[in-house]
Amino acid sequence: MDFLSAMEHRFACKRYDVGKPLTEEEVTAILDYGRLTPTSFGLELWSFHAVVSQEKKELLYHACFEQETVSTSAMTVALLVRTARYAEPDGEWVRKRGARFPGTLDFFVEDYRPYHTYLKEEGRIDCWLRSQGYLAIANMMTGARMLGIQSCAIEGFDEAKVLGILDAEPSQWQVSLLASFGYPDEDEREKIRVDLEELVTYH
Repeated sequence: MDFLSAMEHRFACKRYDVGKPLTEEEVTAILDYGRLTPTSFGLELWSFHAVVSQEKKELLYHACFEQETVSTSAMTVALLVRTARYAEPDGEWVRKRGARFPGTLDFFVEDYRPYHTYLKEEGRIDCWLRSQGYLAIANMMTGARMLGIQSCAIEGFDEAKVLGILDAEPSQWQVSLLASFGYPDEDEREKIRVDLEELVTYH
């Protein structure tokens, strides 16, 4: 399946075939689509929690306001992002990530610093961090569809409960969003989107 076909035939799957788990190769491929996603300044301020055990999926089901897409999924991915303190230009995390790139670490940090200052002054650091996760989940969902696997993005959740289920420290992590994956146990629904002419303004 090519990219456009995957986009056209992916839908928000609410119920999966519980008798058809994902293979280890499928799980790895989906997670790799997320790993290879671009992040701002290449900082990768995130962590992917692949929940495949039924016990933890049931706990997430309740933390996600009892959405069937979680309890019947073959895998639900919770995408966590670091809290704002990890984005500090002189912090250990930024320096560790920045040291990987060509050029000097000092150049990387000083290139990043003005943008961080802008985000901090505008009160947008947490928004910026959480938005990174949406890019990764989008790639995971489209990539999964190219493998014949459906998905559903999940923005409805109790953050404190999700972090507790995943044993993630709230001072270190926040939840960007979750997504469920699996083989559907429902018919594909028609893709409903407005036409490009209604959406696009050319400049």
